[in-house]
Amino acid sequence: MVYLTVAQAAKLKECSIRTMQRNISCGKIEAITSVHSQNRKECYMIPITSLPEDLQAKYYAQKRAEAGLEPVQSVKKAVKQHKKAVKTTFEEFSEAEREEIALWVEILQEWQKYRNQYPGKKTKVDKLFVGKCQLEHSDIKVSVDILYRKYAAYRDNNLQGLCENRGGANKGKSSIPPELWEQFCYFYLSENKPTVSRCYDLTLECAKEWYPSMVANFPSDNTFRRHIKSEIPQAVLTYMRDGDKAMKDKCLPYISRMYDGLHANDVWIADNHTFDIQSYDEDNGTIHRLYITAFLDAKSGVLVGWNICDSPNSQSTIIALRHGIMRFGIPKAVYFDNGREFLTHDVGGKGHRSRKTDNPEIEPPTILQRLGITMHNAIVRNAKAKPIERTFSTVTMQFARMFEGYCGGTIMQRPESLKRRIKEGKIPCDFEIREYIDTYIDGDFNMQEYGGAEAKYKGMSRIDVWNKDIKAVGIRKAPEAELNLMLMRSTRVQKIKRNGVFVEISGEKVWFMDYENTYRHLGKEVYVRYDPADLRSVRVYDKTDRYLWTWECADKLLIDYITESKEEISDAMALQRRVQRFIKAEAQNITDGLSSEHKIDLMEAAALKAAHGKQNFKIVMPSNVIMIHADEEPAQLAQAVGDEIIDVNIDRMNENAKRRKNKWRSDR
Repeated sequence: MVYLTVAQAAKLKECSIRTMQRNISCGKIEAITSVHSQNRKECYMIPITSLPEDLQAKYYAQKRAEAGLEPVQSVKKAVKQHKKAVKTTFEEFSEAEREEIALWVEILQEWQKYRNQYPGKKTKVDKLFVGKCQLEHSDIKVSVDILYRKYAAYRDNNLQGLCENRGGANKGKSSIPPELWEQFCYFYLSENKPTVSRCYDLTLECAKEWYPSMVANFPSDNTFRRHIKSEIPQAVLTYMRDGDKAMKDKCLPYISRMYDGLHANDVWIADNHTFDIQSYDEDNGTIHRLYITAFLDAKSGVLVGWNICDSPNSQSTIIALRHGIMRFGIPKAVYFDNGREFLTHDVGGKGHRSRKTDNPEIEPPTILQRLGITMHNAIVRNAKAKPIERTFSTVTMQFARMFEGYCGGTIMQRPESLKRRIKEGKIPCDFEIREYIDTYIDGDFNMQEYGGAEAKYKGMSRIDVWNKDIKAVGIRKAPEAELNLMLMRSTRVQKIKRNGVFVEISGEKVWFMDYENTYRHLGKEVYVRYDPADLRSVRVYDKTDRYLWTWECADKLLIDYITESKEEISDAMALQRRVQRFIKAEAQNITDGLSSEHKIDLMEAAALKAAHGKQNFKIVMPSNVIMIHADEEPAQLAQAVGDEIIDVNIDRMNENAKRRKNKWRSDR
């Protein structure tokens, strides 16, 4: 921003410096306090925008003159001129416009005849005729000026001027200069979503700073509003102000799913939903909101299976799947989103959550693989990939709103009386919701009219569509006992340890073992199948998915860190002694079959082995002998070696060494 000193501003205004200082003191002119660059004293600096517009224009004119530029022409009130007429043939007008043109031709011809009847002053005649027309043609606007303007167009054969001149000669033209429009769009097309009025004010300020010549004819606020609708496509407006995701959801062409080739039980869609109901938990006395895990048949829209839980988890997914399979058979495929409750290693695999470090070769078969179900995952962050959301919206509208504990999905939807109902204890208990949801889904939701795109099912209920379509493809079933086996959870591959194998439940390890045989398989790699609802026993499999054993829970090994119960400690120690006896007995059984003469120790066995080897030991000299001679003559060699035989007495040497050692100790 440009700042002027008091002297410069006084010279520009053609007044004294004292007058300018007094105006600043009185607040008539805004100024800031600054330190002078030369004398380092405080002084006033006046922003150019605080001066009147005529002084601003004068300042910029001086600057342009100093720079050698042409002076800005002062804005004068433009003389109103008629725009050049656009020649248009009669056939190019619409029917309504042609009727209006014919009406004005008739009025103008009548006006000229009316004027010719009165040779006096024509202006009085014109006023009388206008009054007459206003009575006869109340649906159109008539005045003396309009008559003259229409008559000029009539004489010029300008049919466009005889009808309402909207979108004619000025069609497609803008009264907003391109510089101002670009500046306005820069402000308005922002994710901060400023209002039109705010952007208008900011654009006006920018025009005062950079385009002062345009300020006098600055367009109105409504002009900018009209241009937003006419010049900016809705898709561009949504993208710039609401973001890429909103543009994709609202403006891109949508994909229509074809259901003609889809049959019942081909695809089940799974998701979780939070009930918009505040309910009372009778177990711990708290107020909370329950969740539903549900599977929806993509063909018919039937809710096939569900489970109510305190929070979404993988076990709730398995229970809901089992509920659906027991009622409607086994689907061919399931459609999951990317929640952790679905992408679990033993349910269907980790899907998009897989890591490069994961090794699928050591993972046991998943539940879906054992059932022959293909898993499909939604594209990450794709809101359109969850058609079951519409079902949950219906459940909220029809089911949740029926309860006194309805709390709405947002704070704006929350009833004002909810606090009072909670205080008075009028909210439902968890068991009431669990009981009624079963009746509602099968007795109401699944019996409602089919809402799909296939016309042949119009008028049928959802369950009728499923019943009719399943006949064409048949149903896949599994015996209940085998189904329970296939729906068991699986651990990852683990090695058998001293306490057997474990299952991790809520962060705690629960151990399982066979007291008589676990010690036989220490270190063996296996995985475990288990039912979280029944942890009395587990099934143990090897890495090739071959069943090995069923092991019981080693609950006797689980005691508190500090316990005063002698029975718990006694049971645990008794179990240890029992396993110890099994190990000792096993060790004894291994050697019991050996006769007494064969029970020799390691030294005897090693000596026996050496004796057998000594019998076969033999040195065989080769026939090719290479003789090695000394460098000296034989006579010298004999003299050097000597002819005497030296007798070495080892015992005497040992006694002398012992004597010298004792003498050394006594000297010390």
